[in-house]
Amino acid sequence: MQKSVRIITDSRTARVLVDPMRREIVRLLAEDERTENELAEDMGLSNPSVGHHLKVLRHAGLIRVARTEAEEHGILQKFYASNAIVYLVDSHEMSKEIDRYFMPISLERVRGIMAAAGLVVGSATELTEADVENFAKLFVAALVEASKRFSKSWKGTREELLAALYTAALRYVLKDAETPAKVRELLQRALLKKTHNPHNPSQRRSRL
Repeated sequence: MQKSVRIITDSRTARVLVDPMRREIVRLLAEDERTENELAEDMGLSNPSVGHHLKVLRHAGLIRVARTEAEEHGILQKFYASNAIVYLVDSHEMSKEIDRYFMPISLERVRGIMAAAGLVVGSATELTEADVENFAKLFVAALVEASKRFSKSWKGTREELLAALYTAALRYVLKDAETPAKVRELLQRALLKKTHNPHNPSQRRSRL
C-alpha cells in the first residue's frame, strides 16, 4: 500500500536519495507506474543506468514492483511504483555531510516561498544568507511535523498533497519563536493581504 508521506530518518536511506536522478525516479513513480524502458525514455538515460538506480531504490525500500505484464515471446514487463507519494528527508540529526547534501533543496523551497510572499505584498524583504538558511532548517522541521496530520492514504494528487503540506508547515513556522523576524513579517503581511483581498472569489461568495 502506498503511504501518503514517509519521513526518512536513517542515513543509509538518505544517502540513496542524495542522487538527483534517483529522486526524480521516485517522483515519477509516485505519479504513475512505469517500466524501466519508460523511465529510460522519460529521463534520457540508458536502460542499464535506470536498471541500476531501480535496484538501489528497491533495496532501500523506496519503490516496489507494482505489477507484471506479459509481452510477446513470454517476456514479463515489470511496472514500478513508489512506496510513498512524498518522501521527506529529516536530516538535522544526521551527519553534517548528508545535511549539506539536502540543504540546496531546502534553500530553493524557502526562496520560492519568500518570492511568492513578496509578490503578494508588492515588495521583497532583504534577507541575509543566515536568515534564509535558518528559515530553511525550520521549514524542514515544520514539514516533518505537518506530515503527521495526514492519513496513510491520500485521495488527491501528489501536487495537492504537497500544497497541503506546505500550507500546514507555514502555519507551524509562523508560530515558531525561532523564525527570523524578517521572514515572519513578510509571511504575515502576505497572509493579511490575501485574507483582505477584495478580488478573492471565495470572499465575495462569503459576503453574499
